[in-house]
Amino acid sequence: MAWVAGDQLQGGKYTIEKELGRGRFGITYLVKNRNSDRLVIKTINDNLLQSLSQPQRERLENMFLQEVTNLTRCQHPHIVKFKTPFREGEYPCLVMEYVGEDSLANLRPAILSEQDALRYIQQIGEALIVVHQNELIHRDVRPENILLRKRDGNLEAVLIDFGLALDFDYILTTSRTQETSAGFTPSELSTKGTIAKAYSDVYSLAATLYKLLTGRTPVDAVKRKLDGEHLVSPKEYNSQISDRTNKAILTGMQLDPKQRSQSMREWLDLLTQPEITVTSNTKSNWERNIQVWGIIIAAIAAIGGLLGGLAGWIPIFKTTPSPSPSLVSPTPSSSQTP
Repeated sequence: MAWVAGDQLQGGKYTIEKELGRGRFGITYLVKNRNSDRLVIKTINDNLLQSLSQPQRERLENMFLQEVTNLTRCQHPHIVKFKTPFREGEYPCLVMEYVGEDSLANLRPAILSEQDALRYIQQIGEALIVVHQNELIHRDVRPENILLRKRDGNLEAVLIDFGLALDFDYILTTSRTQETSAGFTPSELSTKGTIAKAYSDVYSLAATLYKLLTGRTPVDAVKRKLDGEHLVSPKEYNSQISDRTNKAILTGMQLDPKQRSQSMREWLDLLTQPEITVTSNTKSNWERNIQVWGIIIAAIAAIGGLLGGLAGWIPIFKTTPSPSPSLVSPTPSSSQTP
């Protein structure tokens, strides 16, 4: 059964305030501890748990607790903090810090400036690098799973809801592939038997950036793949988007995983590369010809000026040549007189 406001867990250590959200896999609750600190507790959805056989239930619970153990290794300022898990009756429970309830999904205005959007995306991208270094993937990166925390008067992004985090080598099951978010899930995560990699989170984060800059959820990857639906360039919706960011989004959202950035670091680097202004070849050749002729004319003028200056100095340096011996008449001497 689901818990309601006032229910106490762990002998009164936690008191339920309200239900925060529910999905097919899990339910999250806002609770208070004995010090009146607010926390979040996540457990397995009761409806799902009751529908499983005993072996399936044990497998699901073990997987849940294993994820909790794995996630405690992912320490980062932009990842929600995890506390020691516990079991309440037949329900395994994960305890997390309470960040707040404002997410990137309910921003006003719905379209962010490129500077603000890139700041949030950079923060979540750095957090996902830590997740990937621990050989985990998130698999559900989307605006709803990125909360905003106020720190020192500034808002910062925090990644939550790791209920779908799996080891890289985990083969997706049928029930898991149903846990997708239209518009933000890459096509490979909707195919049974596919092994997800870091590039799957790259797609989802790029799609999230698309939404932040356009206010529109991108067309679903499955519709793109099976129905041939076109992904409209984000710059067509928002002309203020830089070419660099526009290109990075489209690269990150390539249908073929091999054509995407293969790591989160590689994709984040695309967002920080300086833009290069490319001119047309015709204009470049014309400008090059003008420059060449300018150099030639300047050189001719310089040579002419140099020769004119030398001409003025020639008389100064002109000397009287010594007489040639062959041109001087000999003076007669007595011995030579006939």
